[in-house]
Amino acid sequence: MEDLDKTLDIMERDKCTALLAENAVRLKKNNIKFTKSNKKHSQEHLDAQMVSYERLIRSLIKALVTIEKKVRLKYLVTLDDERANKLRSSWNTEVACILEDLKSKYRSVHLQRRSVEDFDDKISQNLTSAKIKVDSEVTRLQETLQNDIEGSEKIQPSELSQMYGIDESVLIDLQVIDPLQNFLILCKKLKDCGNDDNFSTSANEIIKLYVKEVKSVEATVWSGRSADQRKEIKMRVAKLNLNLKEIILSLHDLTKQAILEKEKRNEEVISKIRNNLDKIFNAETEPEQFKSKLDPFWAVLS
Repeated sequence: MEDLDKTLDIMERDKCTALLAENAVRLKKNNIKFTKSNKKHSQEHLDAQMVSYERLIRSLIKALVTIEKKVRLKYLVTLDDERANKLRSSWNTEVACILEDLKSKYRSVHLQRRSVEDFDDKISQNLTSAKIKVDSEVTRLQETLQNDIEGSEKIQPSELSQMYGIDESVLIDLQVIDPLQNFLILCKKLKDCGNDDNFSTSANEIIKLYVKEVKSVEATVWSGRSADQRKEIKMRVAKLNLNLKEIILSLHDLTKQAILEKEKRNEEVISKIRNNLDKIFNAETEPEQFKSKLDPFWAVLS
């Protein structure tokens, strides 16, 4: 999963940049506050800046762990030892750079105040604590991912791609990986409750049919004789992809309603979804090929 690691690296760099910017804003506000009160470089001012950097380190470690966990759970990819060691190294480097920035800005001030030994000790303590925190968080992340993924009922995005004929990149762009994964889990639960398997079969056929519709239009993009014609076809493809997303979300939500006890279902939501799907399918050349496959849904929901 080299591509996934590269994506995670980019996401984590972006997050780091954002947190550094937030810290810079806090530092600036502190500078203004203490300068106005004639307390610039006072102990109170220096303590506030130290607190800001410590907050940055805590936020950074927490954010990086969250990104790794969220994305890996989404794609059902565990954290191997090689990647874990790389994370420990890179995250510790980020922390060290943050503390070096703190030293470069305020060590000279502490020298003047004759508090440099305490300052250096605190820097060292923060670095040691952060390294321990990074190591424990990465280790715990490995264990959590291993347990959650091994026990997960979710289907990997690559399998979803093969099942529905949708490129993984499109699944990502449309943000339908989670809905599809959860939809299939709900369908299994419905079947386990004694419902006919036609429910999930029909839903899957609807999605596959619409994917074929999208691809058939997509294949005609370069048949346009002019740039305007090609642009029009591309816009049509974009619209169909949005419809595809809406279909997937609607089928997911209908399945959520179907699994509830009848008296707990929201008829208003069901009606709204039905009208929305009718609107999408009525725009097609052969709407009945889609609408007829919804019959098992209405049978369960009636």
